[in-house]
Amino acid sequence: MQLKLMYITNQPEIAQIAQQCSVDRIFVDLETLGKEQRQAGMNTVKSMHTMEDVSAIRQVLTTSQLLVRVNPLHEGSQQEIDQVISRGADIVMLPMFRSAEDARRFVHMVNGRAKVMLLLENREAEAAIDDILAVPGIDEIHIGLNDLHLSHGMDFMFQPLANGQVDKLAEKIKAKGIPFGFGGIARLDEGMLPARFIIAEHHRLGSEMVILSRSFYDAWIKQEPDEIHKVFQYGVREIREYEERLNHKDSDYFQRNHQVVVREVEKIAASIQEKKRMQKRMTTPKPVAVEQLDYDTLNRIGQSYGETFYLLDTDRYALNFRELHQAFSSRYAKFAIAYSYKTNYIPAICKCLNTLGGYAEVVSHMEWEIARRCGVPADKVIFNGPYKNPQAVEALLAEGGIVNVDSLSELPLLETVAAAHPDKKLRMGIRVNFDIGDGVTSRFGVDAESDFPTVLSFIQSHPNMVLASLQCHFATRRLDTWRPRAQGMLALVDKYGLTPEIIDLGGGLFGKMHDSLKAQFSSPIPTYEEYADAAATVFAEHYRHTPEALRPTLMIEPGSALSGDVMHFACKVKSIKQVRGQAIATVLGSVYNINPTLNGKNPPLEVFHCGAETAEYEGLHVGGFTCIESDYLYKGYTGPLAEGDYLLFGNVGSYSVVLKPPFILPNFAVVDRAGGTTCQVKRPEGFDDLFATYTF
Repeated sequence: MQLKLMYITNQPEIAQIAQQCSVDRIFVDLETLGKEQRQAGMNTVKSMHTMEDVSAIRQVLTTSQLLVRVNPLHEGSQQEIDQVISRGADIVMLPMFRSAEDARRFVHMVNGRAKVMLLLENREAEAAIDDILAVPGIDEIHIGLNDLHLSHGMDFMFQPLANGQVDKLAEKIKAKGIPFGFGGIARLDEGMLPARFIIAEHHRLGSEMVILSRSFYDAWIKQEPDEIHKVFQYGVREIREYEERLNHKDSDYFQRNHQVVVREVEKIAASIQEKKRMQKRMTTPKPVAVEQLDYDTLNRIGQSYGETFYLLDTDRYALNFRELHQAFSSRYAKFAIAYSYKTNYIPAICKCLNTLGGYAEVVSHMEWEIARRCGVPADKVIFNGPYKNPQAVEALLAEGGIVNVDSLSELPLLETVAAAHPDKKLRMGIRVNFDIGDGVTSRFGVDAESDFPTVLSFIQSHPNMVLASLQCHFATRRLDTWRPRAQGMLALVDKYGLTPEIIDLGGGLFGKMHDSLKAQFSSPIPTYEEYADAAATVFAEHYRHTPEALRPTLMIEPGSALSGDVMHFACKVKSIKQVRGQAIATVLGSVYNINPTLNGKNPPLEVFHCGAETAEYEGLHVGGFTCIESDYLYKGYTGPLAEGDYLLFGNVGSYSVVLKPPFILPNFAVVDRAGGTTCQVKRPEGFDDLFATYTF
């Protein structure tokens, strides 16, 4: 016996590969009605396939069957069913039916033009199974464990398999001679419940079909066709070889396997329940009023959100944004800020930015997804970086965002995107690299003298491309480099007679900081106004005779300049000891929580005393919880200190959260104090957050 293997995709190239590797059915999923609500928060596939996908997949299938899941019965069901059949569906699946009458109506609508498959996935259909099986014209039934377990208020999708529900349904369906299947599987030894145990259950129950889940092959992970083929070829071969071995097993073997399934499912369900209990405790902490920062306030916050925490202030972020915007726009009115997400992509900050009207500067597909979920429209997203996910590039350009070319190697991809979207106006940008006298040869962008003309010619040769942006970025924050970068960009505009929508000078600005931190730099820290004087005045002078409507928007991409001073890190002193005359305090925190770039500077530090007896220290070092010898959060503290005191480190809003490695301990909560009351914007991480992607 061999199971019919089914794989869900709307990508013809993947469908062809699956077919070549003997996947029996390609599954196009049109179901959207009610699915998001039923499976909210679950890591399940919620497809956004279209009718056009049905036709596209049909065109590439020669040996595999085409299975199409339509929506639950609704007013437009007959029209939807007619369409999928006319587009070539071999099998039509009905989800979320609840009664024999629903089944009867569906069979009538299909009317013998394709095979009828019912997806049994709720307790109502389960209870009515005898009446449903009496309906003539049902060709197959699949038991959908995702929604079935939710319908019963269970925690894990395979609980209906472990507790005998699937056994009872299978017995009744087999008695009517109707082929059936259930659930989905990952690769043979993968999945929370490894696929080998589930496949043996299929054989025990006489099941004839199973879905290859997203864990078998995740189409969101972009791979070359040869790599995708290897995944399917090897994965399917593993399953078939295992099934051949199962064909020679006796009934005792399958009973023992079932007992293993029961035990494992019970353990997994118990683990999920505990995780839910923990999340409930973590996601409903008691808000704390923050009138001033003192020991009692920090201690109350720690009691609600975890003893160690980041303290965010989005009100301060908004103030920084407005002050920076005012500094530049008062000198050159047509001005915009694109915040560098990589500096600190806490969604609370990104949502605040969007409310303020800022742009999102992203360097990865992940960061663009953050922007999308924070409500940022695509036309306010700038995509930079030396590597760009091809799918993200195409999708963002198609939706009106800007992609800045970083090298000639990106041009073939852009050629493909342009050909695929001939009716879209694609907003292109070029990241330019030139000498600004900082003594650094940057690795980012195309060389202004050699490669720039090639990229410019490429864009201008495509009628559906427009040069929307010229961008540069230099890592130095030195004030004396800002006028040269502004002048260099304008010289390039004049040389080629360009009229871009945006001229983007990138990031590289110091932000606000405590005097104790400023003193550790070798040169003065510029203000927002000084940066604006260096760059915005150059634009004002250059375009003084140009009508404002025809002027380009001057854009900058600050990161630390906006977020550097909007976070603190709070942790308690756990111990104090003397080692050969050196006083060392150990805290529940690490330098990697506050300074993962390891720049060697002491952050601003405030000490809040718990009331215990203090001792005076001179030159005390504050060490972290890790086993790294160099893990010091602060060196050379002088003053009173006691075990139990709270330490509050300032200016930790840049890179601290996004670069913190999962070394020894997961990360701590982030609590926003905006408006004078705390709100958790990131819960403390736990074991499952770090190890969900591993196989045990």
